[in-house]
This record gives sequence, structure tokens and C-alpha cells, in this order.
Amino acid sequence: MKSAFSLVEMLVVVGIIAILTGSSLAVYSNMTNKAQVTKGLELVMNTTTALTQYFQEKGFWADALIEGSGDRLNAKAAYPLAKAGYMSLSYDANMRSLSGLDRCGIVDPWAMDAIKAVSSSSNADHLKVRTGGTVDDHILRYAIDDDGDGITEINTEGISARVRATACVWSCGPDGVFQPYSKRGRSDDIYSWTKAMEVR
Repeated sequence: MKSAFSLVEMLVVVGIIAILTGSSLAVYSNMTNKAQVTKGLELVMNTTTALTQYFQEKGFWADALIEGSGDRLNAKAAYPLAKAGYMSLSYDANMRSLSGLDRCGIVDPWAMDAIKAVSSSSNADHLKVRTGGTVDDHILRYAIDDDGDGITEINTEGISARVRATACVWSCGPDGVFQPYSKRGRSDDIYSWTKAMEVR
């Protein structure tokens, strides 16, 4: 008598394989999301350090940084950081702007995939990002202490704060939607400062 698998046994095996595959994909997706958040936090903190170092070593802010304060670290605003060597960004000295993959400015990790997908000559800032929003929504925001009193005043996009820092940087997170800093839990946005650093 030959022994063989019955249809029920085959379905049970297929079901077990499907469950194991599904759970491993969920774990992989969760780990990928956590890695992106970690990269985003690292980028925010490194950019804050670069801005602080720029001011401490130069003793002044570049005009492009002052003009853009409270808004995005776009290709024009981030150019002084690249030119001075505080951040490893591609730039065009003739155009006084960032170039290559950095042509939109300093973008968080969620937007970099969208930028890599198009040629360098394309206008990438209006491209859709897989996790939400456009590349423009994923450019880091910043504010600087432009009066030299050691406190950065932030009054933009729902943030109204005074932070004891030379510079503050934030990201809108994976969805590209800004949530006001004062909102409980701070949603998925990433900030370079904490409530303890705020001056009342």
C-alpha cells in the first residue's frame, strides 16, 4: 500500500507556510520602518550639529541660511553647509546650489527613494513619496538663532517655541504631513529638541 498526503494534509501544510510567510513579512516591514525612523533622526541630529558648527566656527550665518530660517533646508539654504564641508552633499559652486541626488535640498530618508528613481535633470520636488506627500514635503525644516542670544525662536507651521539652541531642525516624518509640536505625542514627526530645552 502506497502512503501519500491527503488533500487535507496538503492544505494544512500550505496554510502553515502562508502563516509563517505572512508573519515574517510583517516583522520585516516593521524593522524597515524602524530603520527609516532611525535614519531620519540621525539626519535631523547631524544637520543640527552641522548648523551649530557652522555658526561656532564662522561666527555668523550665511545670508541663504538667514533668509530661509523657519522654512525648508532647500538646495539654496543648504548650500553653505555643503560648501564649507559641514555636510557631505553634492553641490554646484557656479549655481550656488546643491546638485545630483541632493538637488532638492536635505530630504529625509522617505523621499530619497523617489529622488533616486528619476534622472538628475528632472524636477523631483513634486514627485510623490511612497509613504505620503511629495519630496517637497520631506525636505527638512529648520530655524536658527539669528540674533545671537542662544535661543532659537520658532514660529512656523504651528510651532511656536523658544528653544535653548543655536539651531533647530525637524522632519515631517514618513507621511510628509506636519503635525504641530505642541500636539500630544508629537505624532511621527522628528525634532532635534525636546520640551526640556524650551524656554518659558
